Amino acid sequence: MMSKKIRDFLTKNWGLKILAVILSIVLWVVVVSVNDPIEKRNFTAKVSLENKESISEQGKYISVADSLLSVTFRVSAHRAVMDRLNNSDFIATADLDYLDDNGRVPIQISCSTYSQNQVKVIGATHYLQVEVGEKQSKKFMIDATTKGTPADGFAVKDVTASPNVVTVEGPASIVKRIDHVDAEADVDGVSENVTEKVVPTLYDSDNNEVNTTRLTLSTTTVNVSVTMESVKSVPIEVTEPKNKELPNGVSIDDITVSPDQASLVGDAEDLNKISRISIPFSVLDLSSSDENFSTTVDITSYLPDGVSLSDDTKSKVKVSVNLMTQTEKSVSVPTDNLTIKNLPDGYEAEFADDSVAVVLMGYEDTLSKISDEELTGSVDASGLTEGEHKVSVELSLPDGVKAQNASTQITIRKRTDENTDENENHGGTD
Repeated sequence: MMSKKIRDFLTKNWGLKILAVILSIVLWVVVVSVNDPIEKRNFTAKVSLENKESISEQGKYISVADSLLSVTFRVSAHRAVMDRLNNSDFIATADLDYLDDNGRVPIQISCSTYSQNQVKVIGATHYLQVEVGEKQSKKFMIDATTKGTPADGFAVKDVTASPNVVTVEGPASIVKRIDHVDAEADVDGVSENVTEKVVPTLYDSDNNEVNTTRLTLSTTTVNVSVTMESVKSVPIEVTEPKNKELPNGVSIDDITVSPDQASLVGDAEDLNKISRISIPFSVLDLSSSDENFSTTVDITSYLPDGVSLSDDTKSKVKVSVNLMTQTEKSVSVPTDNLTIKNLPDGYEAEFADDSVAVVLMGYEDTLSKISDEELTGSVDASGLTEGEHKVSVELSLPDGVKAQNASTQITIRKRTDENTDENENHGGTD
């Protein structure tokens, strides 16, 4: 009896039973939709590149702007799941093996914490836009340099970089622009040896800095070692000339050296021994010149051992020599300005002319100051007897001025009482 009831329950009214099941499922879906609905939200994830080596093996480079290395996408999930999601739950990858001819790579987005059935990425496929080009690698020597002004009394002796070579790899169009690489240490106020860690800087042939954002350097920093030494400034002079080093009738008016100071470097003990740089006058070779002239002299050969110039480019100085050449000047000396010396007792003398023509030899600046009327001198009557005589004239002249042989006529006669006073007032006698 019981088994019949069970059989009837299971085999009768199939339609109603199926309808009841369907209604139950619908009711469950409705309940779930009301209490845990499906929602859609945007998330953002960083994009990682895969298989970059496949591009590099082809001798090419891949470049992506930083702003493109993230992707924003839309996700659908039930509220209970959605509320637990954040950006870090998603992985975005761009496989470069799928790079197309337009430089696009599809981005695969997945959730690391829930299955695809629970969390779905909706919308169109996202793409990463990349730049592909020829890759180049090149080595450059690193030029170690300094900037700034060392402390007083000190100068840079030597600068070295370690390592001194850097390999630069990247787009050929950028690598080809690189002309030189510098590593610059700051020595402002420095008075002792220093080593500074420096980021090398790349420059083109116009000395414009090359951006390294898309380049890979074998080393990002180098050690720049700076060796310091003492510095001293001394005057540069030319020694006094000897007579044999000057042509006859020529003397030095002025000698100038430009620049007239030299900056020297070396050990303090060696620098203390030098107070000036002396250029021998003989190197100017004026033995056959009578005109002003200039010449260039390398002063490095006149530096003592252990001392050198702080700037090798300033080893040559300009030496200018202004000469004074003797010239002639004709003067007419009044005989009233001349004295007759050693006239015998009882005799008197007078000049035959009112003036004496004399040619003077000397330097122009001195001759220009001589006035005919102010010149004085004498004649010597020693041993002369009564009558007319030609006598030499000796003039009182400034230093450096000489007179060519000058003479005049005098008449000697016995003195009489009538003209004693007159003759004493004419020409004068000793």
